[in-house]
Amino acid sequence: MSCAEFGDIGVWMVCAVSVTGTSHLRAGLPCQDSSNYRIVDGSLIAAVADGAGSATMSDVGSALAVETSVCTAERLLYEGHDHSPRPIHETCLKRVVIGAVEDARRELREEAQRLDVDIRQLATTLLLVVHTRTILAAAQIGDGAMVLSDGSGAYATFITPQRGEYANQTNFLTSTDAMSNLDVRVEHVDGVGDRLAMFTDGLQNLVLDAAGRQPTHPILRSDLLLDTVSA
Repeated sequence: MSCAEFGDIGVWMVCAVSVTGTSHLRAGLPCQDSSNYRIVDGSLIAAVADGAGSATMSDVGSALAVETSVCTAERLLYEGHDHSPRPIHETCLKRVVIGAVEDARRELREEAQRLDVDIRQLATTLLLVVHTRTILAAAQIGDGAMVLSDGSGAYATFITPQRGEYANQTNFLTSTDAMSNLDVRVEHVDGVGDRLAMFTDGLQNLVLDAAGRQPTHPILRSDLLLDTVSA
């Protein structure tokens, strides 16, 4: 889970944590969740990923996905769009997050070749967010979600978990049809969205309602989230 708040002094405060679940501990498996972030000239770039439990190297895949997507998004904020060096339109930021996801996917293919393994052994979800303080973009393949404060201290879901064709099935960045399953949302957020939380499926059933749409857990109250972020 990653939490972020834009503070009174004009800087982002970020808290990120990944914990090995009890079923993984019993099975002797590593933590397969990863997170990464950068703060660049007041913009927050953050990613979380959840490696597939059935894939033998999904911890490697999730770590590579968040590192590559965040690094690429940082680079693309300053190049490769209509308003370089800074995106000032939703279309520009949409290109940034899509390009970063594509780059992460390419890096996973190359890593599978280097390791001489089937790319499915690196299977992972990916949720990438870029917040410029005026525009917010999120790109997602797989489950997990992101919630955003609405300015009054309440939270609403900005991007919701993807559902696979069958129960307990999700999409992965390593799938052949990954980009066709990519969800992207970009909006102006002037005056709101100074706090956000991203999480993988380990928390989504706790934080969101049964439909996976609206946040319900009390940890998302502003004062509790602030305590979490500041700890």
